[in-house]
Amino acid sequence: MKRHIWLAIIASALGFFVDLYDIIILSIVRSKSLLELGIPETELLSKGVILINVQMVGMLIGGFVWGIIGDKMGRLSVLFGSIILYSSATFANAYASNFEIYLLLRFLAGVGLAGELGAAITLVTEQMPQKYRGIGPAIIGGSGMLGAIVGAYIGGKYTWQFTYQLGGGLGFALLILRLGVLESGLFNAIKDKTLNKGNLRLLFKNKDYIIKYISICVLGFPVWYVNGVVMTFTPEIAKAWGMTEIPAVSTVFTYYFIGLTFGDLTGGFVSQYLKSRKKAIRLYLSMYAVAAVVFFTVGNQSLTLYYGILLFLGFCVGYSIVLLTLAAEQYGTNIRATVTTSSLNILRATVIPQTLLFGFLSPYIGIVNSAMVVGVVAILLAFWGLSNLEETFHKDLNYTEE
Repeated sequence: MKRHIWLAIIASALGFFVDLYDIIILSIVRSKSLLELGIPETELLSKGVILINVQMVGMLIGGFVWGIIGDKMGRLSVLFGSIILYSSATFANAYASNFEIYLLLRFLAGVGLAGELGAAITLVTEQMPQKYRGIGPAIIGGSGMLGAIVGAYIGGKYTWQFTYQLGGGLGFALLILRLGVLESGLFNAIKDKTLNKGNLRLLFKNKDYIIKYISICVLGFPVWYVNGVVMTFTPEIAKAWGMTEIPAVSTVFTYYFIGLTFGDLTGGFVSQYLKSRKKAIRLYLSMYAVAAVVFFTVGNQSLTLYYGILLFLGFCVGYSIVLLTLAAEQYGTNIRATVTTSSLNILRATVIPQTLLFGFLSPYIGIVNSAMVVGVVAILLAFWGLSNLEETFHKDLNYTEE
């Protein structure tokens, strides 16, 4: 592959590293940061849900905003604009003096974080030769997941203020590397043409397109179920489970994202080996369903089992980077960034209905049973979504939607 393609892959991988670091640290430092801001321990769960959901609402809004910008002004405009916004908000978060400011900054960070990975996947997918298209996103996903591991380590070892300061600083440092990245050739070929670039109506022009877009989005439910419910609320779940040793949230995230790092790397290469995005996703999703059953059957027996099963769940969630590649390959160049970026952040925003359902059910059927019910719904929706999507491994991406 050419030098400019490798530079795009490296810059995108490091961008995803910072992106995931900034997303994950809220869950890691949730309790200690809120306690220092004067939030009572009895309100940590409810305030934590609000913070996570507001950050996700920012991502949901930002996903459409950055996606449209990426199709109208280019993929690089998103890679620069989004990282400036989320790095600034994350750095400022270290100096939040009350819950309201904290909430505002996480919303702004969410808007910024929405643009990073979708634009990167779109850019790299369009630059790579067809027969290698699954490899670039695999490298981005595998490298980027290390950001979550570093975030879990830093958040568990250092103050919450330093954790946010480091996240902001890393983003600004990455801007220098991005100066040498080239724009997508497919976008350059259409940028001066009169097309419906970034037109959301093209996503919903008929029933088949509506079902396809919804199917891409619901495929992400299992990914953010583990992240937003099981791991974030590990202390509450473990206590309700009667575990004598409560798993540390930072350790839970570390094991999960170690698994996810290898899952993303292997997922991309498995899709290349099988010459099928759908077969690779179905394989990993099936393993995920088995692992979820094992988790709720024996996960409370020891810390070793708890951490080990989450490690394997993380590996199974490696289908997520293949899913983003599949999403990018579903649509034409003039709305590809809109689809990839917006669907990615709808995937992330699925944590909102899942945490709300979890919170609603908990008083009636208990914390553990609520988590189980949400998990079953997430898995069933994902298999339904996969069944509705076309195979795109051999698809030529040099076309537009009219």
